[in-house]
Amino acid sequence: MILVVSNMYPSKEFPNYGVFVKNFVSELSETHEVQLIFLTKKIGKRAKLIAYLRFYFSVFRAYCSKNYELTYVHYAGYNSPPILAGRLVRRLFNRKMTLIVNVHGSDVTPEKKLEERTNFLTKWLVKRADLTIVPSSYFKEVVEKKYGKVQIFISASAGINLDVFSPSSKGKNQQSFMLGYVSRIDEEKGWDLLILGFKRILSYIPEAKLTIVGSGAQDEEANQLIHELHLEEYVNKQSILPQNDLVDIYRSFDVFVFPSTRAGESLGLVGLEAMACGVPVIGSDFGGIKTYVESGKNGYLFTPKNQEELIEKIITFYSLTQKQKRSMSKYAQETAHNYDSKKVNRELIQKISSYIK
Repeated sequence: MILVVSNMYPSKEFPNYGVFVKNFVSELSETHEVQLIFLTKKIGKRAKLIAYLRFYFSVFRAYCSKNYELTYVHYAGYNSPPILAGRLVRRLFNRKMTLIVNVHGSDVTPEKKLEERTNFLTKWLVKRADLTIVPSSYFKEVVEKKYGKVQIFISASAGINLDVFSPSSKGKNQQSFMLGYVSRIDEEKGWDLLILGFKRILSYIPEAKLTIVGSGAQDEEANQLIHELHLEEYVNKQSILPQNDLVDIYRSFDVFVFPSTRAGESLGLVGLEAMACGVPVIGSDFGGIKTYVESGKNGYLFTPKNQEELIEKIITFYSLTQKQKRSMSKYAQETAHNYDSKKVNRELIQKISSYIK
């Protein structure tokens, strides 16, 4: 039996929170017996504290009391306390167990004070793991630079479900030029760069529209900026949606804009989801984004935080012929197919299985 531990897992209230963990566990369960201990998103300090204490107790008890063939941990930082404590107990009784750790974003590149203070726990766990899973070649470099040489396997966060994300058979039936953004409304995600740039884009492309899907700590700032720039008529801002509801949103876009400069942008699945729907991506030449966006083929890369260059790339895409846009859309789909969840999970599960004696 394999023990899978994750402090991120989707719920009815937060359907996209850790959805790739759910997809991975679903695939793993087809070939292995799995026990999953997970935590869904909680709001409020008290609720989070109580939930984490219960979660840690459940993980520690399971880790110490049962003889699993292997333990797989999603998100090293927040899950390290019960795992490290459990390893200490097992060592006292000479009961070794294979440990695989999957690190993502802020695991390695802290974004909060608590993450900065506890990052040494992530290092301990990665150093003691038999294998560390990372989402991209970019993040492999980040991990090795910060923690030194460790055994690493690249696996793209459960990949893209191509049964869900695919182009529309009907094609686009709209007069507007649709720009899209799907991500958190947080610092360094680039939502503000996009909105400010979009105001200027309207001077060149009067029929342009912008759809923003996401929520976060800077929601009010985003709403205020849209109001101050008098963009209510042109910008459609929505809260985060379940994957199945996102598909039609992606399909309505002419181009997807991914302006993140977040160091923890270890892959950027939303860009690949857009590509799977046939939508080219204009993204920052940064992080995991630069590992799959090829300028002039499936989208364009621009210098991070450079508003002038972002506007230039959007106008360049807009000015392409329909034949050129169809070619770029086709190549975007081909790119996304390299991240097919069935292929990605099959390769990861094969790697995990090789560690089971």
